[in-house]
Amino acid sequence: MNPIQTTVIKALGAGAAATFLLGGAHSALAADGHTSVSSDGSPALSLLAPALPQLGVKGQWKAGLPMDMLAEFPASRLSADEMAEFAATYKPKMPPSAKQGQEVNPESVLNDDRRFRIYPQESGYPYRAVGLLTFTQGSSNYTCTAWLIGPDTLATAGHCVHSGGSGGVWSTNVRFYPGRNGSSSPWGSCSAKRLNSVSGWTVSNNEQYDYGSVKLNCTIGNSTGWLGRWWTTASQVNLPVAIIGYPGDKPSSTQWGGAGRVAASETRKTRYFVDTAGGQSGAPVVQADGTGPGGCQGDCGIAIHAYGADGLGRNSGTRITESVNANLQTWINTP
Repeated sequence: MNPIQTTVIKALGAGAAATFLLGGAHSALAADGHTSVSSDGSPALSLLAPALPQLGVKGQWKAGLPMDMLAEFPASRLSADEMAEFAATYKPKMPPSAKQGQEVNPESVLNDDRRFRIYPQESGYPYRAVGLLTFTQGSSNYTCTAWLIGPDTLATAGHCVHSGGSGGVWSTNVRFYPGRNGSSSPWGSCSAKRLNSVSGWTVSNNEQYDYGSVKLNCTIGNSTGWLGRWWTTASQVNLPVAIIGYPGDKPSSTQWGGAGRVAASETRKTRYFVDTAGGQSGAPVVQADGTGPGGCQGDCGIAIHAYGADGLGRNSGTRITESVNANLQTWINTP
């Protein structure tokens, strides 16, 4: 197999052959923790026929059309009081490895803060395809970051959709606000139809499998566009990347970015010296078109940000491997 595979973001026709992933009878992914699981118990469908790469898709929004025309809930703007209540209700989700007291390293700002504010409505694609994810786990309300990988499908961290391990719980009251900017939701918002992750996270609580997805109740991606994906078995070291998300240490619900290069490339983890903070779990680690070697055309996610500084001061994400990419595509294709 060619070590480099390009972005796959468009489902094949309804006539394509399919097989069930759950149960593992026909799934090569089951042996290493990538068995797909869903919050409603429904089996994920995996296309057997090869998917054709569709690169650099930017959605269908055109000037003169309402930006939220395909959202489930219309565009809105919260009053100052409503925004204060929102900020008090939703706290940034910390990854499971975050420690207490002085050792807290949830998703770390490394020395000087080098992040920059993004205004998604003014900046357009790809920033409008990244949004704020709100949800409940147990008795607490949280925020994460998620990004569109299709018209109605998000990629995010596993711990944003499930608290992890066999005793964990699925998130509830999930809602996605693409391009959220403080009190303004110019593209409206969507609730969730189904949450997805893999057994390596929901059963084993293994951070190397900390990824998941949300199936939305609307097709807002056709208005905002969505990001591509790129996986490779080759080293990612020195690839220029940006991380776009919603850090909890900045004004509530505002989008920020950070840029740098991949510092370490592991089998299932990508590590980088790029500033992040709690709430950015699930953010895309993006390689922009033309910024380095590889099969990325357009703006492609190469990892899903999830964890703070390791012993060498590097933040990290779940690498988009062939298996991760296959599950993301499966979740896009499953109605």
